[in-house]
Amino acid sequence: MTQGAPLWEPVAVEQDGVVVRMCRPGRADELAQALLRSKAAVSRVFARGQLRRADERGSSSPHEADKPLARTDALAAGEELVLRFHRGEPTRASEQPVELLYHDPILLAVNKPAGLLVHGDGGDADTLTARVQGALLRQGSAAVPQAIQRLDVETTGLVVFSLTEEFQPALDAQVAGHDMRKRYLAVVEGRLDTNGNWRTIDAPMGRDRHDARRMRVSKTGKAAQTRVRTLACGSSETLVLAELQTGRRHQIRVHLAHLGHPIAGDSLYGKRTAPRGPSRLMLHAWQERLVHPVTGALLELEAPVPHAFRHLMP
Repeated sequence: MTQGAPLWEPVAVEQDGVVVRMCRPGRADELAQALLRSKAAVSRVFARGQLRRADERGSSSPHEADKPLARTDALAAGEELVLRFHRGEPTRASEQPVELLYHDPILLAVNKPAGLLVHGDGGDADTLTARVQGALLRQGSAAVPQAIQRLDVETTGLVVFSLTEEFQPALDAQVAGHDMRKRYLAVVEGRLDTNGNWRTIDAPMGRDRHDARRMRVSKTGKAAQTRVRTLACGSSETLVLAELQTGRRHQIRVHLAHLGHPIAGDSLYGKRTAPRGPSRLMLHAWQERLVHPVTGALLELEAPVPHAFRHLMP
C-alpha cells in the first residue's frame, strides 16, 4: 500500500446520501472519520445507523442499502458504502425569492442583496436563511440550510450554505483554516493607487470601547491581514479588489478606513458622504474558491457585479 493513499473515493452524491468506494481495506470508524473530519459527527452517524453497505446486488442507491454498520466492522477494498443524511426540522421559511448561484445536495451558494440579515435575531424580520429555506421547500428538498459565513447587512454578494449536518464540519474547517479564498469588490473614497500590485494591510483589530457597534485598529487586538489591489481609479473614488487573510468582524471596512480610504456609503467607518454619494455600502462579496467536501472538486463561484459598481469595472 502506498503511504498516504486515500481510504475512499466518491461514487455519487444523491439527494438523501453519498456513495463512496473503499480504495483500500479499513474499518467503518476509519472511513467515517476520513469522510466527516469530526469526532462528534462520527458518533452521531453511528448512533443513528447512517452508514451502511450498499446492496449486495451491486446497487449504490441509498434506498437499497444493507443494515447499519458498527464502528469496528471491517471494510474491503472496492466495497461501496452509503452515508445517509440526517434531516432536522426546517427553519422559518420565507416566500421571498433568492438568487441561487450554485446548488447540489451538500452545499448551496446565493447572491445576497443589500439590507438583508443572513441569520435571524429571534424576531420576524426576513432573512437570507429564511429565503433559502423557502426555496428548498418549494423544490421538495428536506435540507435545512446553515450559513457557514455571514455578511454585514448592507454587504451584497456570495454566501455559502451547508445543506447537510454531516459535512458542515469539513466546510467549517475550510473557513477556520482560511482555505476558502474570498474576494470582495469595494468602492472607496479618494484615489488609492497600488500600481496594480497587491498591498497587504497588516493591522491588529479589537472592539471599540467607546462604541459597541464598531471595531478598530488596535496594537492589543487580534491579528488581521487584508490584501488589496486597485482595479480602477475615478476622479474621487477607487474600485479595489480585497482578499481576506483573516476573518475579523468588519475587517475590510476597518482596514480601508485605517488607510484613509473608507468604503463609499459606510455610515459607520466612513467620512461624510456628499449628497450625490451612494446610499448603500459599496462592498460586494464577488468571488469564492473552495474545495467540495465530498467530490474534492475545486469550486470557483462568482456573484454578478451590482449595477452600482459597473461604471468603474475595467
